[in-house]
Amino acid sequence: MNYVDIAILIGAAMLGGGLGVSLQGRITKDVKVVLAFSGAYLFALAVLHLMPEIYHHLAEEAGIYVLVGFLLQLVLEYFSKGVEHGHIHHSDQVRGLFPVGIYVSLVLHSLIEGLPLAGGEIAGHHHHGHAHSHGDALLIGIAIHKIPEALALAALLYYYYKNKVKTLAMTALYATATPLGMWIGKTVLGDFQGDVVRLYSIMLSVAVGIFLHVSTTIIFEAEEHHKFNVKKTVAILLGLGLVWVSTRF
Repeated sequence: MNYVDIAILIGAAMLGGGLGVSLQGRITKDVKVVLAFSGAYLFALAVLHLMPEIYHHLAEEAGIYVLVGFLLQLVLEYFSKGVEHGHIHHSDQVRGLFPVGIYVSLVLHSLIEGLPLAGGEIAGHHHHGHAHSHGDALLIGIAIHKIPEALALAALLYYYYKNKVKTLAMTALYATATPLGMWIGKTVLGDFQGDVVRLYSIMLSVAVGIFLHVSTTIIFEAEEHHKFNVKKTVAILLGLGLVWVSTRF
């Protein structure tokens, strides 16, 4: 865990928040292309990088924790209304009523995503000294995903506040959730007296379940009205291809 990683995560969230305010709640076609890319990147990252590792360390037990993460995201999405996917439902919000459920669920979602981010190095030292090679890819994937996620959140907050400063302040508070998850994960793993690699793999498995739910939902919803969209399709292929290429080196 270092300050550069924290800056990347917070910067990505604030970029999305700034776009959400400037667009005044509108999800443009370009934003949807970025959303499709982020979904494809997360999906490929989970399948090509993360799942082979967690199954290597946990065997068939890994599937249980992946399902736990998947189901946990189902529960969180009930409260978040799909903001993780870039959804904005102004009609669901009553002016003057702060979207507490959406905000809290997104903070929890982000915190859980951060748990395995800083733990790879610690787990690597306990596994014959080999560091986990997917750390940077995982950081990039989460950071890319934070942009449309924070955009949708900021759009909702702006709808409630009608104040750019308050909206950005609440977005900044939300942006600290993933770094906080990183710190919790590092602290727990650093103090753990048992099998650190196993505990880290469990954390990673739950995060993978969340990634699979969010990414597949984004990809399946990328084509509106089941029509072929060149830009979104290219974005999806680029997201998948970028992770695949990274496995070759």
